[in-house]
Amino acid sequence: MPLYILSFDIEDWFHIFHPAYENNPELWEKLSGRVEENTGWVLDFLSKHHLKATFFCLGWVAEKYPTLIKTIHREGHEVAAHSFLHNKVKNLGPESFYADTKRVINILEEITGNKVISYRAPGFSMDKTTHWAFEILHGLGIENDSSFKSGMYMGFPKKIPNEPFILKGEGFSIREFPTRTFNLLGSHQIYSGSGYFRLYPYHFVKKMFKSFDYEMAYFHPRDFDNHIHKYLNGHLLVSLRYRIGTNRSRSNIDQFVTDFEFRTLQNAIEIFDWNNAKIYDLLNGDNNQAG
Repeated sequence: MPLYILSFDIEDWFHIFHPAYENNPELWEKLSGRVEENTGWVLDFLSKHHLKATFFCLGWVAEKYPTLIKTIHREGHEVAAHSFLHNKVKNLGPESFYADTKRVINILEEITGNKVISYRAPGFSMDKTTHWAFEILHGLGIENDSSFKSGMYMGFPKKIPNEPFILKGEGFSIREFPTRTFNLLGSHQIYSGSGYFRLYPYHFVKKMFKSFDYEMAYFHPRDFDNHIHKYLNGHLLVSLRYRIGTNRSRSNIDQFVTDFEFRTLQNAIEIFDWNNAKIYDLLNGDNNQAG
């Protein structure tokens, strides 16, 4: 049975890795937000298709728009953590990462009343240099992660597996759900979400999905906002980057969920054969089969 997971990173248009906006919550407070309206469209879309998804929520958004998170939870979607301030993990030390992660978990649990057990790092910013972050995640009750790109080394001796696997640390383990990549002229590129989904022709994405039994699709609310360029005024290239494909993204995802059967991360955990999952050692990068 194919395992296709549908996920959304709930952050606003200005939560991007650009010097003008990155790590600048004082500025964020002054900007016109779009996350409520755009996430509202996502929720309506999912309801129309009778779909549930996993929502990796930014703590800053949850604190500012708690009703939005309550709505996501009330409508039966899975609420997971996506950091508090959207900083790349590799730019944080252990103390800062712990404080940021604990803060987002606390606010999401306070709003929903449910334990948060899944996490996704901003910008896929986990690698061998941040192996300590997984021990912190485990200590905070995180059981599942989706921060790796498959087919890449990310500092380890062996490539990241291209299907769900178990990350093994010293005295703990975490289930990992990587995002698939493909080799484009020697560079591994994502195709299953966000700007990549907007950029590539839909028939190419569909062909890739049909080729494999596991995929992690991920999107941001801004991916479906055809007016996003108006809010990035003064940054022409950035504006182009985030606007490209938004004129067809809504129709494409509508076709996407018709062509494939999607599920939440939690549902995928329940049906995946973990007894035969690969085990990836965080300390030495060994990639072995479970026994």
